[in-house]
Amino acid sequence: MYLRLSLLLTLIGLLCQPSLAQENRVNSGWYEIVYCGAGPDSKAAKLQTLLPQIYEKLLLVLADVKQGVASKAFRAYFKTNDNIAYVESIFQQIAAGSPVQVPVEGAPSGFTVPYSPMIVCVDPTTPGVNYLQEQCKGVTAASNDNTQIVVLCDLFWTLTDRVMPRSSECPKVKYNKFHPDDHRLVQNQFGAFVHEFAHTYTGVWGTHETYEPTAAVKLSAKESLRNPQNFALYAASVVAGCTKYVNPKRLRDNEELKLELDEGDIDAATALTNQIIAEEAADPTEEDATVLDTPPPLMEMFEPAGNATGGINLGELIPGTRRDGGGKRRA
Repeated sequence: MYLRLSLLLTLIGLLCQPSLAQENRVNSGWYEIVYCGAGPDSKAAKLQTLLPQIYEKLLLVLADVKQGVASKAFRAYFKTNDNIAYVESIFQQIAAGSPVQVPVEGAPSGFTVPYSPMIVCVDPTTPGVNYLQEQCKGVTAASNDNTQIVVLCDLFWTLTDRVMPRSSECPKVKYNKFHPDDHRLVQNQFGAFVHEFAHTYTGVWGTHETYEPTAAVKLSAKESLRNPQNFALYAASVVAGCTKYVNPKRLRDNEELKLELDEGDIDAATALTNQIIAEEAADPTEEDATVLDTPPPLMEMFEPAGNATGGINLGELIPGTRRDGGGKRRA
């Protein structure tokens, strides 16, 4: 969710007032914490405890990034070792609270000014910030395009028992899809923080975002770098110690197979199926034995056992079809 561009100017104006500045601004490392109260029980104090914890967990994430595709988590969410340097830089900036390069309105394109990242707590009683209460409905946090500001909403503070991702929240994998395929792994303070500051440091706002884990894995290597949820899901998976992941290549193979079957090209579909079976035999997908109510797609009903070398012929497996001279099927 994105905030009004006028927020930055509003906050700067308010913080320039001597009576407000000292009381409403503290720091945790390079992060500025604004309008989060004061005292040992304040939100500011809680953030000063939380941010070092997030930093420690991000060190684990950065160690995993260095493994590249040798890490199943990295392979799932970022696909290729070519992405290591960029992904590492984003997590390094989030961990360090590096200055955010903010574009200057009216200045030449590409001209930016560095600002410390700013965390703002929504407070319905504070002038200039109270209107954000309406924009925070239903979300834990929100980032503001082209600024250094992330707002923590009221829901963020209801997650006191869900500060970090848990191993019990790791999804299972069946038929090369996550189950459940939802957001629970990032529905915690760590996930919300990483997600919003991934927006800030990637500079990606206002585009359609992919949230569900299987769909996030299905993104291309380039698309994954422009989807902040990929950064949050990946980091949460590493922190939670998840061990089972969807194989992104097989997701793409299954899409291609479906297309071949839809077009009726049995020869091409047979060749691709045998390729997938051989790859599965060489690198088995770790799946849970849980029996699901939903039947698997056609491709995944085929048992590779005993077939990895001999292969299969889809033209013989699909009832009521035969091949014409062009390799197409017809009833």
